[in-house]
Amino acid sequence: MKKLSILISALALVFGVASCSDAYLEDMNTDKSKATSMDPNALLTNALLQPYGDFGLMDTYRSYITGFTQHMAGGWNVTNYAGCVHADNSQMSRLWDQFYLVGIKNLVDGIANSAGQPNLNAILRIHFVYMMSILTDTYGDVPCFDAGKGYVAGKYTPAYDSQKDIYDFFFDELTACVDQLGTGTDVVTGDVTAYDGAVAQWKKYANSLRMRFAMRISSVEPERAKSEFEAALAAPGGYIASAADDAYVRYIDGPFTLYKGSKDLDFRVNAFGEILYGQDPTSPTFICATLFNQLRNTNDPRLYRICRHYINTKRSDLTPDAGNVDLTDEVLAWQANMSLTPVPNNPGAAWYNDWPASVPTKDDIPTLAAMCAQDPAAGYDQNNFPVRMIRPALSIEFERPERPGILFTSAETEFLLAEASLKNWDVQGTAEDHYKAGIAASMALLNKHYLPEAQQISAGEISTFIGSLAGQAVDVEAINTQAWILHLVNPSEAWANLRRSDYPVLMDRTKLDTYPTQFTYDDDNLNTPTRLKYPNNESVMNTVNYQAAVKKLSDSGKDDWHVRVWWDTDDIHVQ
Repeated sequence: MKKLSILISALALVFGVASCSDAYLEDMNTDKSKATSMDPNALLTNALLQPYGDFGLMDTYRSYITGFTQHMAGGWNVTNYAGCVHADNSQMSRLWDQFYLVGIKNLVDGIANSAGQPNLNAILRIHFVYMMSILTDTYGDVPCFDAGKGYVAGKYTPAYDSQKDIYDFFFDELTACVDQLGTGTDVVTGDVTAYDGAVAQWKKYANSLRMRFAMRISSVEPERAKSEFEAALAAPGGYIASAADDAYVRYIDGPFTLYKGSKDLDFRVNAFGEILYGQDPTSPTFICATLFNQLRNTNDPRLYRICRHYINTKRSDLTPDAGNVDLTDEVLAWQANMSLTPVPNNPGAAWYNDWPASVPTKDDIPTLAAMCAQDPAAGYDQNNFPVRMIRPALSIEFERPERPGILFTSAETEFLLAEASLKNWDVQGTAEDHYKAGIAASMALLNKHYLPEAQQISAGEISTFIGSLAGQAVDVEAINTQAWILHLVNPSEAWANLRRSDYPVLMDRTKLDTYPTQFTYDDDNLNTPTRLKYPNNESVMNTVNYQAAVKKLSDSGKDDWHVRVWWDTDDIHVQ
């Protein structure tokens, strides 16, 4: 990883001047480094690391997307924004701003300067498709074809392209990239994924993305979806069919860098895990009741691999390795002894709302009692510790800096094949076989990348859980509920697939409690939004194109985040 560290340091020096200025659109679409000879491999490295490594964009995930999926609830940010359907442009624009300012711009420059390197050029274009898919799936119509072209083409006010046109481009571009890969002799040195520049693996990834996008449009253009999916299955190079083919970005085991890392373009650690770890020991990331109850009610062995109970009063801000005391076994024993059920957080409720009827004292938890006796001044039993301790929190194993940034896995492939089989598309194997294989691959993914050896899910547990599903319907709901669990560590895909499939069944936010003296409610519609609003700067600096895009959303000219994107044809199921 020494080479990677040097590469990122160089990028930070070269691109450090690419911060926001008064010339918003020029900065958004122009490479301010003026480094016309910058190695496209370095630009690839930076762009690959950004989606999971840029702390500056992670508030969009923490505050909104992980709450909209009902994976997370209880922390202040996810409660005040997603839970209250409170639109704060500074929180929801960060993904847009950071992607366009850094990754998209670097990819456009790299593509323009790599014509003589066919393999690198194709890989840059594939990653452009990936990053652009996150933008369009999150916001709807977005600048695509002229995005990032301020320097290479003098285009500073890009038009917003329709999502349909963007998806048409995805299919054509991925097909062309697969055909181009392997036609050159150039070696790709800037690839920080598990593929290390192997063109054969990048072909599989490109074909798999094509399968994902085909399924995405299956409700709005079913015939096109079928054609593209089947073509991707049969395309040269194959698709991601085993864990050995999984596409993910590698990060290092280093200290968290917070917003300074983003400013310096230092994306070497997994910033998504970093934002979920949080900066406040009194408000770590808690698991939403929707996810917790799904796992608990089905006796899913992932339940207490994903959920844990901690006292973290003296934890480190820079690493999960210090100060997080795991009391899960003792909390569960106390609950069992008291005949109590767990108390996860509902969407829109903070961990300190809806105070449980029964909470433990420090003496009910032996390890905690011993800690308090050993260091009374530490405050282990202060700040409402009993409630924080008994709320299911996300395991710190998912928050470590070296965790991978998931792009596409064989587990997702299996769930896509299962649903394709239900649709009577031309795929081998039954929906049930692919569904079970997807579950097994999902659990194996946790074992490989997230769980320490002592916590890994055994083959027997996996077999028992899959066996417990015998006789249950393998339908769209079952398949996409399992895909939703898989995508816990892939928030953009979790939200996109949730809106596309309308499953799993979520809690109806409009029927849940509100806390107007504690949080901000500024939307009369408490249904979960279906897209994020455009950045406010766009209305000022790219006025004509912004207004045209907003006009397509609503005749009133309102940037309405309750309007569904093009491929999203129905409402999510709630109860």
